[in-house]
Amino acid sequence: MKKEFLVVSRRSRDWMRHKKLMGLARPYLEKNDLGADHTERVLNIAKKHHRIPKELQEQVVCSIILHDIGGSTIEEQYNRGPEIAANLLGQLGYSDGFARKICETIRTHHERLAKPSKAFRILYDADQLAKLSAEEFPYHNSRKTDWNSIIDLMYYQHSKALARKMLNQRKI
Repeated sequence: MKKEFLVVSRRSRDWMRHKKLMGLARPYLEKNDLGADHTERVLNIAKKHHRIPKELQEQVVCSIILHDIGGSTIEEQYNRGPEIAANLLGQLGYSDGFARKICETIRTHHERLAKPSKAFRILYDADQLAKLSAEEFPYHNSRKTDWNSIIDLMYYQHSKALARKMLNQRKI
């Protein structure tokens, strides 16, 4: 019984920490075209459609919450995002080493890397899948998005299959 309590307690602590991080990030995220709702969609997609190893959960969740923190353009996200993210993570007591991992992800999260970490691949695919959500599809489609390229660049086959299914639903 004691062991079970520790697991619940740890999950609760992690959930509270993530909630606090989202609260700190929200003012920055609301400056983006799709706002904090985009971040929440990416997080929900990652949790629902990817098996996130226990040892990577913290890294994946924090990377997702902070991936668009720097502004609405890729340049702003890459240039300002890491500094803002490191500051927010520091406020919550995350280590400098952990913050560096998150910042490196932020600096490259729009690129298709040759040898990315599993945490990066989950963020990347979930971020692309969010573009196909009912909420975001009209925005991206109006910008003449090349959906086939987006799908082809995803890392996981199950992400690609889900993306094609979502695309077919949107184009009906």
